[in-house]
Amino acid sequence: MIKSNRIIWLGILGLCLAIICLRSPISTTLTGAKPDEAVISLGEDLTPEQKDRVMEYFKDWTRGKRLNYISVSNEEERNYLQGLVDEKLIGSRAISSAYCELLDQGNGIEIQTENISAITPFMYANALITAGIEDARVVVAAPVEVSGTAALTGIIKAFEKISGESLKEANKFAAHEEMAQTSDLGKRIGQDQAQMLIYEVKKQVVADNSRDPELIRKIIIDTSAELNIKLSQADIDRMLELMQKLQGLNISAGQMLNQMQNLEKRLDEVQNRGEEAVAWLKQLRAAWDNLLAGIKNLFGA
Repeated sequence: MIKSNRIIWLGILGLCLAIICLRSPISTTLTGAKPDEAVISLGEDLTPEQKDRVMEYFKDWTRGKRLNYISVSNEEERNYLQGLVDEKLIGSRAISSAYCELLDQGNGIEIQTENISAITPFMYANALITAGIEDARVVVAAPVEVSGTAALTGIIKAFEKISGESLKEANKFAAHEEMAQTSDLGKRIGQDQAQMLIYEVKKQVVADNSRDPELIRKIIIDTSAELNIKLSQADIDRMLELMQKLQGLNISAGQMLNQMQNLEKRLDEVQNRGEEAVAWLKQLRAAWDNLLAGIKNLFGA
């Protein structure tokens, strides 16, 4: 009896450990040098307690760094987002914060987020390329869960501070519009589908260097069909307008590929891990059924 109980509890423990493994976040290996300087952009309306919470999250990256602090206001966020996103998403306070450090040339953009719900790391990275940002490690965090639409302003401001470079206003406005449109589209077709569609269309548009609206429209329609995504006519028109703006910003397809290399690898890892998870879940279900059957037999149920 004791031996049987031990087997049962070992089985339960094994299942719990397997479930924990499945729920663990995917980790990626960060590459490149570790500069000794970084900039942290803090939301102007953070309380002292909230600042401590955000800095606690940043601590894994700030160790050994010489830190510079700046703030970003709700007014600055509104300057770029007014009319692009729902007023409720902009709100009246600035609390999203960002950590930024420069990486060696060729390392691309690396992004992690905490408490950000509407914007994925891939969306941020794609928009940062539009803004003119390259080779940077960015961490976006908030003390509570927020949409994340306003954080892009702080990221750009932090990059300008640490790089000493003033990015073009046209690029910054286009980056905010791209991020807002991707997030909005994600509500209708799903975040993963939206971010890949915008990225693939953008990549082909800049590679073809075409300013013909009908050709861009065809790229949008063909790419959405390849990804098995159904778009409304309004979605196509909005994307066409966005792509025409991006076309005039001198973004290159090579630049996109170089900067997004880490994020594309992460998407592949997510997909592969998803396939592994399905297989694991099937095994777990079978093990669980066997365990329950054993318990019933043990107690004569």
